[in-house]
Amino acid sequence: MGVIRAIASIYKWNAMSWRIAKCVVVALGLVFIMPRMACAQCPVGVGLHDHDHYHEPRIKTEWGIGVGGVYTLLDHTSSTVALAPRIGYQGNVQMALLFGRFVGLETEICYSGGSVDASLPGVDFERRVRTTTIDIPIFLSLRLFDRVHLNVGPQFTVMSRAEYTLDGETRFFGPLYPTYNVAGAVGIRLFSNLMLEARYIYALRGGINSFLSHEFETTASRVTAGLTLTF
Repeated sequence: MGVIRAIASIYKWNAMSWRIAKCVVVALGLVFIMPRMACAQCPVGVGLHDHDHYHEPRIKTEWGIGVGGVYTLLDHTSSTVALAPRIGYQGNVQMALLFGRFVGLETEICYSGGSVDASLPGVDFERRVRTTTIDIPIFLSLRLFDRVHLNVGPQFTVMSRAEYTLDGETRFFGPLYPTYNVAGAVGIRLFSNLMLEARYIYALRGGINSFLSHEFETTASRVTAGLTLTF
């Protein structure tokens, strides 16, 4: 909890983001505890990963590390500011509880960065808005045909920062992504431990952004694609 408090003090998470982060810590604890509880009836001396089990554990864990690209779909209310999103990047650490062969509960911590070009139409003025985001999704995962994964569930944006510079000073653009989103993903296992995944993240609400003296509401959904190494 001390690490989370330190991060929260740096990025100034709001109260809701703090509560979500604490819930995720509890969920990660269950990732370690539940598989061992499932194997509690194994004979003495038989470990969780022993291939000579008299039966397989009912709950297994799966971990993954992924990288990919992000593209933002923007819809805003301003008639004086033009926004042009650019392709960004992301990296994530993935954790899953597998209940048999076909159903799982999956979460991850995802860090992404990107940029949006903001300009004033008719005026030769443009600035690049840099974005930084931390997301935590919680997915119900269906595993089909040993190669196809279908994921759906809420995705919480616990930190969203967007800034640009003007005359050497950093200006706050406002959070680009809302706290509450819903996401759906399709993954295809290319090899035994390499997954290709595409995801659509739908924003459930908009946010207020500011560029120079112009304020407007922006709704930002996202499309991502990437590779995940599982183990």
